[in-house]
Formats: sequence, structure tokens, C-alpha cells
Amino acid sequence: MTVNLVDIEEALERLVAGESAYEFETEERTLRILGPACGFGGDYLKRLRRDGLYAESIEEAREMARAKGLTITGIWFVKG
Repeated sequence: MTVNLVDIEEALERLVAGESAYEFETEERTLRILGPACGFGGDYLKRLRRDGLYAESIEEAREMARAKGLTITGIWFVKG
């Protein structure tokens, strides 16, 4: 599997078009928040969500990042 980083403006368009995020990126990669396209198992994702490291949407990812004083700057997508 290959993933590519997309700046936030283009990434938002891709999310609106229905594409799923693999990972939400913050400045200087100080916080790693995985998204629905990561493909990990349910139990692991529950643990990540509990720890603030998994988000189903950009809104949820932004809240997690904001809670740590960070901003989402880009989104990783699975490259087809």
C-alpha cells in the first residue's frame, strides 16, 4: 500500500468527494491521527480512538488536534 500527503485545501475537496483519509497530519507530525482508510482492526481502532489517535472525520480529527494545541495541515490518502 502506498499513501501520499495532500495539502489541506485539496484534501478537503477529496473528502467531500467521498474519499477516506488514511491519516490526518499536524504541524511537524507531532500528533498522528489515523483515519478510516487505515484498515486496522476494530479492537485496535477502539483503543486508538480512546487515546485520541483515531478519527472518523476531519471534524473529529480537528477537535483531537485542537485539544493538544495543534492544527491539521494535511491528509494522507491511499494511492490507487
